[in-house]
Amino acid sequence: MSVIPQPPETEVVTAKRVCCDGGEGALGHPRVWLSLGEDGEVECPYCDKKFVLEGKSKT
Repeated sequence: MSVIPQPPETEVVTAKRVCCDGGEGALGHPRVWLSLGEDGEVECPYCDKKFVLEGKSKT
């Protein structure tokens, strides 16, 4: 039996600078501040959560 990994979470945001701490309380990761790029997206280097600027979402 194989386990299929969950895809990284995507959050639509309204600011070009966001904060990520893994969202798991003590089980998360250190808080990092990320700036969205010219394409309106950025991924957290710890948990791979993707932040997408509102209006730039492809879904």
